[in-house]
Amino acid sequence: MRKWKVLIADDEFIIRDGIRSSIDWEKNGMEVVGEAEDGEEAVELAVEHQIDVLLIDLNMPIVDGINAMKQLKEKLPHCKMVVISGYDDFSNAQEAIRLQVVDYLLKPVNPEKLNQLIEDLKGKLEDEMNHQNYLEQATKQINKNHSQLKTRFFQDWIDGKLKQEEIEAQLQFLKLPQVVPVQHLAIKWPDYHLNQTMIQEHQRQSFLYAIENIIEEMLESNQIAIFRDRSYLLNVFLWDSISVEQVAQIGAAIRTYLNINVYSHLETMENIKLTDIYRVYERSKLEVEKQSQVSPIVKGVQQYLNENYHDSTMNLAKVADEFHVTKEYLSRIVKQELGISYVSLLSEIRINKAIDLLKTTDMTIREIAEKVGYDSQHYFSTAFKKVVGLSPKQFK
Repeated sequence: MRKWKVLIADDEFIIRDGIRSSIDWEKNGMEVVGEAEDGEEAVELAVEHQIDVLLIDLNMPIVDGINAMKQLKEKLPHCKMVVISGYDDFSNAQEAIRLQVVDYLLKPVNPEKLNQLIEDLKGKLEDEMNHQNYLEQATKQINKNHSQLKTRFFQDWIDGKLKQEEIEAQLQFLKLPQVVPVQHLAIKWPDYHLNQTMIQEHQRQSFLYAIENIIEEMLESNQIAIFRDRSYLLNVFLWDSISVEQVAQIGAAIRTYLNINVYSHLETMENIKLTDIYRVYERSKLEVEKQSQVSPIVKGVQQYLNENYHDSTMNLAKVADEFHVTKEYLSRIVKQELGISYVSLLSEIRINKAIDLLKTTDMTIREIAEKVGYDSQHYFSTAFKKVVGLSPKQFK
């Protein structure tokens, strides 16, 4: 069992000896680790032994008791200090109170009163130690369960089960901004649910962890939260906005490093409350589910266009040649599975890229038009307004 370390500081030997001999230190779980004749020595010994209790006189040479206690208050803030003084000085008593001394005793000290004080100090030290142990154990348990707590919170949040104040408190606990995220990114690895016998559960979990690590490394921000919902859809809440280009880069990195394909959807949050996050989540989930039901050839076309949208010569015939199908077949399957024409698909991809550039750069509208694959600024402006409802200039 721990013994509390005590230091007695007084310039008179007879006082130090009297205090030492009048207390049964062993019974109180304490030991006197040193005695000091002056304030300077008291500070040195206290720090050297990392004492728990200091019994100190105020009138000492070199450094007086008040200044010694001030130094120890900074160096050993948890040390319990007791003043034993021959002076009934009001200003000294006030200063001692400011230093939060446990008690202020006048010489000659009543042995019974001193014994009672030491017993009380023992109880106070043990209570504080037990409280500290409890806090440390609770912290360890919280850290151990941090991942589960986070997942439970986010699941309840996207289920719409939490009130505003509950959400704010949990976000604060997780050290995240207590405001609505600016974006929600949903990422689905469709192969997770396929061929259960072909890949072991621990391998599937390893892939999911690897995907999360890639996301964290590529976004390089503390203002994100990643969690898996009950269907193992990866959800990323972002308090710093990212571009569609970055999402495409994440998908490419996952293909490169893990040799797997994922589907993703980035949803912007505007004019919603913390309690309405579930609406955005449902939209993202629906969009990413649609993607996962797309045939490999259409998914390949989407990926190809996302990587080559800046080519102004990109047309249906060129893409059909790339995938070794007729342009009639490609046009039909894109329309059938995505509900939009090839031209509209390419236009949406280009306009989304343009929106990112308008938001994040100082490029001119002509430069942006060329950057996203339009030869004509006028044609770009017409296409932009058709999709967005505003001209590029109005949008900027």
